[in-house]
Amino acid sequence: MIHKPGLNAEYPGRILYLNHDNPGPSGGVKVIYEHVGHLVRNGYPAAVVHLHQGFKPDWFESDAPVLYCDTNFNPQPDDLIILPEDHAGFLELFRTVPGRKVVFCQNHFYLFEGMKNTGSWREMGISGVMACSDVVADFITTNLDAPAVQTVHCAVSPLFRPSSHKKLQIAYMPRKRPLEAQFIQRLCERMLGPQFPMEWVALDGVPQTAVARTLSESSLFLSLSRLEGFGLPPLEAMASGCLVVGFTGFGGLEYANGENGFWCAEDDLVACARTLATAVRMVWEKSPEVERIVSAAQQTAAAYTVQRQEQELLQAIQHVMRTTQEGQ
Repeated sequence: MIHKPGLNAEYPGRILYLNHDNPGPSGGVKVIYEHVGHLVRNGYPAAVVHLHQGFKPDWFESDAPVLYCDTNFNPQPDDLIILPEDHAGFLELFRTVPGRKVVFCQNHFYLFEGMKNTGSWREMGISGVMACSDVVADFITTNLDAPAVQTVHCAVSPLFRPSSHKKLQIAYMPRKRPLEAQFIQRLCERMLGPQFPMEWVALDGVPQTAVARTLSESSLFLSLSRLEGFGLPPLEAMASGCLVVGFTGFGGLEYANGENGFWCAEDDLVACARTLATAVRMVWEKSPEVERIVSAAQQTAAAYTVQRQEQELLQAIQHVMRTTQEGQ
């Protein structure tokens, strides 16, 4: 059982997560709100910090407290400042600010964006690192001179679950691969011909509830993950009972295997279209193989619970409190 410290127990300051002012759907932004929500419910004085007064994402629900750099944000030496790995402005701004500073790295492919003005996190006064996946943690441990990494895995929201009635449709998120999405769709339709009419549903800029509803009704999900630190949408589709076809984006290698989806080599668009066409035929023909793969996928997704995320976060925060030193 993890100790719930309360407001004035083992840590006197606040825990402040700096976040991007990104109005569109972004998994990284939402995860930060999830972290702060967990901390507040466990008695920590925590808040999300955005740059500009009044900004708050409207595509998901959260009751996490929010502060703003341009109005009511006044960091104190006792505060624990948690910075995104890819925000060079935040990292530079807080380089000389006294106190404990930790990087929360959600994508190792973007971390050098945050290091534009220096060679390492240590030079920026960072005394701790958290990662959102084993893939990110392994990269940092292997390739960087960085403090010890604490992993807090992403979680699949309970919103994502299968409907009792699946439609013959393919859901996909084109944001990171718009050209590839169009190519795969056109080639797949050409391979299938008119005898396999499938509806394609693009999920782009829509609220989380709408994404969950569409995935729950879809038979297939085309994964267009690219350069991911983790890649949550394919896992949400797996939890929703979709047959997943496509790319891991490398971050998805944490959960993707030959049993829980049809995973393709990165950027092999022709093979992806061909594999998707095969999967469509299997769904149309009600192949028992589809049920087996979907069941394995749901078992995989079931490991990424909100409860696990909360427990790992509390352990990570307590570790940071024990090991970081003010001003390091």
